[in-house]
Amino acid sequence: MGPPAEALRKLGYPATRGRGEILRILSESPLPLSPREILDRFPAPRPDASTVYRNLSLLVSLGLVRSVALHERSRRYELATDGSHRHRVVCRRCGRIDSFQPRRCDLSRLEADIRGTLGYDVKEHSLEFFGACPKCRATEEGR
Repeated sequence: MGPPAEALRKLGYPATRGRGEILRILSESPLPLSPREILDRFPAPRPDASTVYRNLSLLVSLGLVRSVALHERSRRYELATDGSHRHRVVCRRCGRIDSFQPRRCDLSRLEADIRGTLGYDVKEHSLEFFGACPKCRATEEGR
């Protein structure tokens, strides 16, 4: 099952099939997934939705999975990997999500402001941008 499953065992939790599949599914996705998308990618036999939600909640509480709010009805989830992060851009019209890795991500001044003003020791960040994707912009301009 790999390093995340080993992390589960070290934390004293069994690496069940469901937890292992969730970790595998998230590790293979470049974008954060909704619980429904995670369930749809499960091989047969599929667990019920409540099992997926319960396991996601546990994996988030253990720090193995990160919960991402992209201003939708449902939260999305991604594998929490130390030292790496993704930036996302979300289309406000169609809901398309793209993930990108900027050439340079230097938020050190902002992190220093947070440290100085609020006293937080920032370890990671998540950054989302919102706008209109090229397809929605073309549709709008073509009217």
